[in-house]
Amino acid sequence: MKRAERLTLSIALAALVLGAGGCRERRVGAPSGSPAADSLELYTLRTAEDADVDWDEDIPVFHLWRDIPSAGGYFDSPSAERVGEWKALCEERNPLDSACRRYVQGYCADMNQYVTVNDFIELWYHEESRLEDDELTTWRLMQYAPDAFFTPDSEYDKFHVIRNVIQGLLLYEPLSQWELNCHSGFEDDFQEYYDRILVREAVRHADGRLAPALEKEQEAWLVYHAAVDSAFRVIDGDPHGLVGSAWPMAIGGILCDDARMRAISLEDFYFALTDGLDYKIEHRRSVIGEYNIARHAPVSDGAVLDEYRRFMEFLGDASFFDPEYGYSVADLRDALGGEEKAWRSWMAARRTVSSLLSGLCKETYDNATNNARRYKLIMLKNRYQGYGLVSGDILECILSYDCPDSEINPFSFEERWHSI
Repeated sequence: MKRAERLTLSIALAALVLGAGGCRERRVGAPSGSPAADSLELYTLRTAEDADVDWDEDIPVFHLWRDIPSAGGYFDSPSAERVGEWKALCEERNPLDSACRRYVQGYCADMNQYVTVNDFIELWYHEESRLEDDELTTWRLMQYAPDAFFTPDSEYDKFHVIRNVIQGLLLYEPLSQWELNCHSGFEDDFQEYYDRILVREAVRHADGRLAPALEKEQEAWLVYHAAVDSAFRVIDGDPHGLVGSAWPMAIGGILCDDARMRAISLEDFYFALTDGLDYKIEHRRSVIGEYNIARHAPVSDGAVLDEYRRFMEFLGDASFFDPEYGYSVADLRDALGGEEKAWRSWMAARRTVSSLLSGLCKETYDNATNNARRYKLIMLKNRYQGYGLVSGDILECILSYDCPDSEINPFSFEERWHSI
């Protein structure tokens, strides 16, 4: 989503949270010396709507920060200056007054989650966005769940913990369309953060010609990812701006799917590159357990390009792409054609990386490329539908990413659509 869109969403989100109704919560400090106090948590006391509670007196105003040690084993730590600057911004723009506390129930699981979500709004969607300040993002995640981070025994452990903490943070219930839009943006931004640190660590562990080849592959990926954004805004957009309230949610949804494909294209290779022998022994990962990458039927470059061609033809179907409310067929095809060109460049960059690999690393990298092509093929076959608020008819026409391989080739969105 554009920064301006996200800023608007964050303002609307804050207003909705402050104005929502429901069960009230009373938060009071834990007794000194208790486990809750030692961990800097709070007790929660439920109160009835008509309870006689002085919210300003009984619920102290504060913004709680933990002392986080160096993020050794979890990437570089942000400077004290950057942390201090952002802390001041959060404290200024996210005051935890009584009105905020009163309506957390039904929106977030607890105050820690509520505060962290709103702090990330200031981290990412403020006019001075720190969207790609990955060290600061990692530091804030460690603030949110300090007990989850430990000295990892493997690279898989490290990334597994980060994924789990992100998933836990996003387990809150949006109460309106605006909050759904914001939540979708969070999913996309956290996935892109995860992808960036995965790429950065892969380059850091590579040597010789592999490191610059991985950097060029990342550059090609970013061009392709931006092309998906541009193409979707035309294919599912409206030149008159009549896109509906779920439009930001739709954009966040397809970009998050695309970013998940990025992780699929790299994760297994990275764990093989860094964990070495551990990977070979039945993919064992110390305290976490086992990691088994999916292996699917081969999907060729030609199969994806053929689906781009079929998609191009479908763009001329006026029963689906109504020219009165959408872009012209020429504009639709130009947008998808630009994305296809970027996809070809990304695949070419991956072939270059593959040519520099051997043994287990080459095997896992090529399999990851195949899994990414499979993911993209399903995305294309679904004609970029199913994002935002859509009809039940559309949802009946799309193919699941976890479908059996045998269902992919015969699937046709057009046939399902015209049969309704």
